[in-house]
Amino acid sequence: MKRAISLLLCAVILCLSLTACSGPNADMTEENITKTVEVVETALQKFDIDNLNKYVDSTTLSIILGYAKKHEQFAELGRAIFANLEMEITSIDIENQTVTVSVSNKDLFQAANDFAQQLKSDYSTLQLLAKLNNDTFLDTKLAQLCADIDASGFLPEAVEMTLDIEQGKKNLVLGFNDNAENAVSGGALSAIKGIYGG
Repeated sequence: MKRAISLLLCAVILCLSLTACSGPNADMTEENITKTVEVVETALQKFDIDNLNKYVDSTTLSIILGYAKKHEQFAELGRAIFANLEMEITSIDIENQTVTVSVSNKDLFQAANDFAQQLKSDYSTLQLLAKLNNDTFLDTKLAQLCADIDASGFLPEAVEMTLDIEQGKKNLVLGFNDNAENAVSGGALSAIKGIYGG
C-alpha cells in the first residue's frame, strides 16, 4: 500500500514538473518570448479569460474580460472577433524587451462601426451602460454583431505591430497599446472608439 501511494505521488510530481516546464516562464529569452506569443494567440482565439489576464496587459481588453466573466455573450463576442486571428513573430529584441509581430485577421472595422453607430442612435450613453447587464439585450445585440463579424471578409494584408514585454512574477506579459488592440481586433476597436470617443 505504501509503495502504491509513493508511486502515485511520484507520478503527480512528475506531471506537475512537466506541466511547469512546458509553458513560458518569466525569463527574458527568445524561447519564452516565442512561447508567450503562442499562448497569447491561442488565448485570444479561444477568448481564454484566465490566460488573457495572465499574459496580456491591455486596458481595453481588461474591461471586456471583466464583462465576459459575468456575461457569456461577451466571451462569445471575443471568440468571434479573434477566431481568425493569426500572429507571426518577425523579430525579437531582448535588449529593448520588445517583440514585433505580423497580425492577420478579418476586416472588422465596418461591422463594428455599423454596430456602434446603431447603438449610439438608439441609446444615450447612460442607457447603454444600464443595458450592459441585461442578458436579453446582450443576446439580441451581440448575436447580431457576431453574425456580421462572421460574414466579414479578411484584411488584404497583415499588419505589423511591436509589443512591449514585461517580466511578471511567473511569466512574461505582452503589453497591448491602442495600435496593438486595433490590429488584433481587425479594426473593430478603432471603429468603436471613433464613435464613442474612447
